[in-house]
This record gives sequence, C-alpha cells and structure tokens, in this order.
Amino acid sequence: MNWMRTILDGFAMAAYFNLFAAAVALYNPRLMFPSYPPAIIRSAPEPPSKAENRFYWLWIFFGELLPLLLYGAVSMVEGGTHGFWQMALTGYIQWMMINLCDLFFLDIFLIQKRAKRRFVIPGTEGHPGYGFKVWMKSYALPEHLLQWPLLLCPLMAAVQAGIGVLLMRLLI
Repeated sequence: MNWMRTILDGFAMAAYFNLFAAAVALYNPRLMFPSYPPAIIRSAPEPPSKAENRFYWLWIFFGELLPLLLYGAVSMVEGGTHGFWQMALTGYIQWMMINLCDLFFLDIFLIQKRAKRRFVIPGTEGHPGYGFKVWMKSYALPEHLLQWPLLLCPLMAAVQAGIGVLLMRLLI
C-alpha cells in the first residue's frame, strides 16, 4: 500500500465531494433536502418534490459516489496496491478522509460558521435545528461518527476494492 498516494488521493476525493456538494447546496439548498436534519425537513412549508428527490439521488450516485469509486479504484491499481484487503483498507482510509472533511468543512466551517444563511432551506429560517449544538448533536456527529465509519465507509471501501480487483484482472 502506498501511504502517500492514499493520503493525497483521500484529500483529492474529499475536495471533489465537498466542493461539489457545497456548490449544489449554495445554488439551491432545496436540492440537498435529504442531507438536512429530519426536524428541518419536517418544518419546511413545502416538502421536497419528486423532482428534487430524484435529482438528489441521481446526483449523489452519478455525480458524487460513482466518480469517486472509479477514481479511487483506478488510482489504487495504478499506484500498485494489490489484493482485496489492501485495497479495502486504502479505500476505507480515503472514505474516512471524505467523511472527516465533510464534517469539518461542510458541517462546521461552511454551514455553521461562514455561509450559514446561504444554506438555509427557504421557509425554515430561524429553525432551532440550524443552531450549532442542535445541528451537531442531532445530525452531524451521529452521521459522521457512527453512520459513515460503521456503514458507509466500509461499504464504499469494499465496492472500491471490488472495482480495483476487477480492473487488475482485466489489465493482466
């Protein structure tokens, strides 16, 4: 396993994930409805439309996850990482870096500190769920300290490693 490449790829993947997500949320926060705490979603005067939900899931899969999985797998193979378990460990480290950058860059730096008003879903202005302590306790920390490390990162690492093994077999 190439540690330097793993770390640099993790930062590149995190930059792609977080900057793309921030750009979509800044353009129209309603497009990111499923990424908000349930209390804020329930308090919105208009629930997310089918078109907004469809955009979100298509964007998450084809715009965020699939390109990152492919990039990570190709980079691992190109960097000389061999074997499913080494690839899975590499992928897990990269996805944890995405997770931590998401927590610190999006949830804390942008949403809570720098551009808080720009991330508010119209009609939910002043909702207590946007407060720092409530946001962290009810949404960000459970997501980034439980959901990502225990479910999403292992799943994405396994898929990425599977793609990497498949690429290796196709290239040999």
